[in-house]
Amino acid sequence: MRKAPHWAAVACLSLAACSPQTRSAAVNEEAAVKTADAALSQAVAAHDLEKIMVHYADDAVLMPAAEPTVSGKPAITAEWKHILAIPEMENVSQLTRVQVASASDLAYTMGTYRSRMMGESGAMVEEPGKWLSIWKKQPDGNWRIIVETYNTDIAPPDHK
Repeated sequence: MRKAPHWAAVACLSLAACSPQTRSAAVNEEAAVKTADAALSQAVAAHDLEKIMVHYADDAVLMPAAEPTVSGKPAITAEWKHILAIPEMENVSQLTRVQVASASDLAYTMGTYRSRMMGESGAMVEEPGKWLSIWKKQPDGNWRIIVETYNTDIAPPDHK
């Protein structure tokens, strides 16, 4: 029977020692993503465009429902200005899932939302939907959205 080289034992011990740290780091990164997501939700509820935009990377991409893709922070800022200008717009979101990649550099969040706003007819409209955001850890340690999409649960109008 061959004996494992000494370096193999050291490598095994090193990996075992890193395992709890890796789990701890993953838990910390998940908490950081949840915190960023909660801050974004609060900024949306407060209609605070400046605080909303803090959460997007400069080269982010937004894929809104029933609209063309919006690329780059200036265009995403314009899209959010449009959203926040909708009469009596209210939005409440619920985070349902967070997953951080094993390298702790990418994560995704997903959840549901419920928006209320004044419709074109002058009556309040309620829109339930869902969203998915892909976050990337930035060199400064903050998490920023690099891709986001959302869409409504309301059926589109009939097309005859």
